[in-house]
Amino acid sequence: MTIYNINLGIGWASSGVEYAQAYRAGVFRKLNLSSKFIFTDMILADNIQHLTANIGFDDNQVIWLYNHFTDIKIAPTSVTVDDVLAYFGGEESHREKNGKVLRVFFFDQDKFVTCYLVDENKDLVQHAEYVFKGNLIRKDYFSYTRYCSEYFAPKDNVAVLYQRTFYNEDGTPVYDILMNQGKEEVYHFKDKIFYGKQAFVRAFMKSLNLNKSDLVILDRETGIGQVVFEEAQTAHLAVVVHAEHYSENATNEDYILWNNYYDYQFTNADKVDFFIVSTDRQNEVLQEQFAKYTQHQPKIVTIPVGSIDSLTDSSQGRKPFSLITASRLAKEKHIDWLVKAVIEAHK
Repeated sequence: MTIYNINLGIGWASSGVEYAQAYRAGVFRKLNLSSKFIFTDMILADNIQHLTANIGFDDNQVIWLYNHFTDIKIAPTSVTVDDVLAYFGGEESHREKNGKVLRVFFFDQDKFVTCYLVDENKDLVQHAEYVFKGNLIRKDYFSYTRYCSEYFAPKDNVAVLYQRTFYNEDGTPVYDILMNQGKEEVYHFKDKIFYGKQAFVRAFMKSLNLNKSDLVILDRETGIGQVVFEEAQTAHLAVVVHAEHYSENATNEDYILWNNYYDYQFTNADKVDFFIVSTDRQNEVLQEQFAKYTQHQPKIVTIPVGSIDSLTDSSQGRKPFSLITASRLAKEKHIDWLVKAVIEAHK
């Protein structure tokens, strides 16, 4: 049995979805349950390991869609500047450094390499850009080895990305992504070709060899929902509702406007083994709405996102009738409701 948790991206300023996943990952570790957290976005600005480790995932819990078909492991960056320069011939003339950006120039040649360091005090490189005669021609991305290259061609004085290549540990290419300029990307392997990301994701899902002892938990579905739903039918499928799931202002006696991030999942609720919400109240509301507006009666369970083992008492006493809230200043967080509620409570 393996629990597969599917998400899109992750960053240094992650959302509540990623923190919920990180808490879940810790629970699964404590319970000795085999679990994988899958990220399907193209993440190249940073080594994905730095992002996932920062929030609390173990390396062996993480699957990144794009290196899944290679033998590259999730691991911290250990490639040095000298390692990078080995990919780029020429006699070095001098270096210029500004924070985490190191630029290396060469004698008698109109070319230079820009290395983007993990830390300005370390000699470790996350990615490098190669410029020849004023044109960006290639970017390489590193962890403990080179795992991806991007190739560019000049067009209208702009560097246009036309191909990505992903490698095995020994440096052999595994597949190319042909960008196709505004059309669907083409994923080219030696023995097969996939047209568009959905076909690529489908191949990934099939490679998991899911069975009824496995559980797929879908945290985000944008762009991949249909494929995940179809391929996860050989396992059990759960959908996590991370936010308010409908628009109250656009809902009446005859029609409900679901949150667009959950519309596909709710419309196809008969394909879902169970939905996960954070509170009993949301559970009650969602069950009532399914009964009123749809033909579905799915199983809905309440599992809080996180918890604390005990409350810590203040040695100086607590300020009565006060609270603290922490969230992004985003409209959907309804901080205005909290302010109004506190005002009413103080009355």
